[in-house]
Amino acid sequence: MKTKLMLILAGLALGAAVPAFAGPPSKQFYDTLRREAQFSQLKPGERIVYVCKQCEAVTETTVESAAQAMEHCKAGATATCPACHAKTRVVLKGMPKSPDPQRVIVYTNDKGEACMFIAKVVSNK
Repeated sequence: MKTKLMLILAGLALGAAVPAFAGPPSKQFYDTLRREAQFSQLKPGERIVYVCKQCEAVTETTVESAAQAMEHCKAGATATCPACHAKTRVVLKGMPKSPDPQRVIVYTNDKGEACMFIAKVVSNK
Protein backbone atom coordinates (compact mmCIF):
# COMPACT_ATOMS: atom_id res chain seq x y z
CA MET A 1 0.00 0.00 0.00
CA LYS A 2 2.83 2.39 0.90
CA THR A 3 4.60 1.61 -2.40
CA LYS A 4 1.42 2.29 -4.37
CA LEU A 5 1.00 5.67 -2.63
CA MET A 6 4.62 6.58 -3.39
CA LEU A 7 4.14 5.71 -7.08
CA ILE A 8 1.00 7.85 -7.30
CA LEU A 9 2.74 10.82 -5.66
CA ALA A 10 5.76 10.44 -7.95
CA GLY A 11 3.46 10.31 -10.99
CA LEU A 12 1.65 13.47 -9.89
CA ALA A 13 4.93 15.29 -9.33
CA LEU A 14 6.23 14.25 -12.74
CA GLY A 15 2.94 15.18 -14.42
CA ALA A 16 3.09 18.66 -12.91
CA ALA A 17 6.66 19.16 -14.13
CA VAL A 18 6.02 18.28 -17.79
CA PRO A 19 4.04 21.46 -18.71
CA ALA A 20 6.96 23.58 -17.52
CA PHE A 21 9.13 22.05 -20.26
CA ALA A 22 6.43 21.85 -22.94
CA GLY A 23 5.55 25.55 -23.13
CA PRO A 24 6.24 28.01 -25.97
CA PRO A 25 9.70 29.48 -26.49
CA SER A 26 10.57 31.98 -23.82
CA LYS A 27 12.12 35.41 -24.08
CA GLN A 28 15.58 33.84 -23.90
CA PHE A 29 15.37 33.19 -27.67
CA TYR A 30 14.11 36.59 -28.81
CA ASP A 31 13.41 40.16 -27.68
CA THR A 32 10.22 41.70 -29.01
CA LEU A 33 10.88 45.08 -30.65
CA ARG A 34 8.19 47.52 -29.48
CA ARG A 35 9.88 50.91 -29.46
CA GLU A 36 11.70 53.04 -32.01
CA ALA A 37 14.83 53.09 -29.83
CA GLN A 38 15.04 49.29 -30.07
CA PHE A 39 14.94 49.41 -33.87
CA SER A 40 17.61 52.13 -33.93
CA GLN A 41 19.96 49.81 -32.03
CA LEU A 42 19.76 47.08 -34.70
CA LYS A 43 22.98 46.63 -36.65
CA PRO A 44 23.53 45.16 -40.11
CA GLY A 45 23.97 41.40 -39.86
CA GLU A 46 21.72 40.95 -36.82
CA ARG A 47 18.82 38.55 -37.18
CA ILE A 48 15.15 39.44 -36.68
CA VAL A 49 11.99 37.39 -36.97
CA TYR A 50 8.56 38.31 -38.26
CA VAL A 51 5.88 36.58 -36.18
CA CYS A 52 2.62 36.62 -38.17
CA LYS A 53 -0.53 35.84 -36.23
CA GLN A 54 -2.56 35.49 -39.45
CA CYS A 55 -0.65 32.58 -40.98
CA GLU A 56 1.02 31.52 -37.71
CA ALA A 57 4.48 31.66 -39.28
CA VAL A 58 7.80 32.75 -37.83
CA THR A 59 10.18 33.93 -40.55
CA GLU A 60 13.79 34.86 -39.88
CA THR A 61 15.69 37.47 -41.86
CA THR A 62 18.91 39.45 -41.52
CA VAL A 63 19.05 43.22 -41.08
CA GLU A 64 20.81 44.68 -44.12
CA SER A 65 21.10 48.30 -43.00
CA ALA A 66 20.12 50.72 -40.27
CA ALA A 67 17.74 52.44 -42.69
CA GLN A 68 15.97 49.14 -43.41
CA ALA A 69 15.55 48.54 -39.66
CA MET A 70 14.07 52.00 -39.13
CA GLU A 71 11.49 51.44 -41.90
CA HIS A 72 9.81 48.92 -39.56
CA CYS A 73 8.87 51.58 -37.02
CA LYS A 74 7.69 54.59 -39.02
CA ALA A 75 4.02 55.42 -38.41
CA GLY A 76 1.96 54.74 -41.53
CA ALA A 77 4.59 52.53 -43.17
CA THR A 78 3.76 49.00 -44.23
CA ALA A 79 5.39 45.71 -43.33
CA THR A 80 4.79 42.50 -45.26
CA CYS A 81 4.80 39.00 -43.83
CA PRO A 82 7.44 37.04 -45.78
CA ALA A 83 5.39 33.83 -45.46
CA CYS A 84 1.81 34.79 -46.43
CA HIS A 85 2.57 38.22 -47.98
CA ALA A 86 -0.12 39.90 -45.86
CA LYS A 87 0.47 43.65 -45.65
CA THR A 88 0.30 45.28 -42.25
CA ARG A 89 0.35 48.92 -41.27
CA VAL A 90 2.69 50.36 -38.65
CA VAL A 91 0.74 52.16 -35.93
CA LEU A 92 2.19 53.98 -32.91
CA LYS A 93 0.04 53.50 -29.81
CA GLY A 94 0.20 55.89 -26.91
CA MET A 95 -0.19 59.59 -26.33
CA PRO A 96 0.35 61.45 -29.64
CA LYS A 97 2.59 64.16 -28.22
CA SER A 98 4.40 61.99 -25.69
CA PRO A 99 8.12 61.37 -25.99
CA ASP A 100 9.29 58.38 -28.05
CA PRO A 101 9.93 55.99 -25.11
CA GLN A 102 6.23 56.07 -24.21
CA ARG A 103 4.92 55.02 -27.64
CA VAL A 104 4.56 51.38 -28.69
CA ILE A 105 4.79 50.05 -32.27
CA VAL A 106 1.92 47.80 -33.37
CA TYR A 107 1.44 46.10 -36.76
CA THR A 108 -2.25 46.07 -37.71
CA ASN A 109 -4.36 44.52 -40.46
CA ASP A 110 -7.17 46.23 -42.42
CA LYS A 111 -9.50 45.84 -39.42
CA GLY A 112 -7.08 47.62 -37.09
CA GLU A 113 -6.25 44.41 -35.17
CA ALA A 114 -2.69 43.60 -34.11
CA CYS A 115 -1.63 40.79 -36.42
CA MET A 116 2.17 40.67 -36.42
CA PHE A 117 5.23 41.60 -34.38
CA ILE A 118 8.95 41.73 -35.00
CA ALA A 119 11.58 40.42 -32.61
CA LYS A 120 15.36 40.37 -32.45
CA VAL A 121 16.94 36.92 -32.25
CA VAL A 122 19.08 36.59 -29.13
CA SER A 123 22.36 34.79 -29.75
CA ASN A 124 23.37 31.95 -27.45
CA LYS A 125 26.82 33.29 -26.61
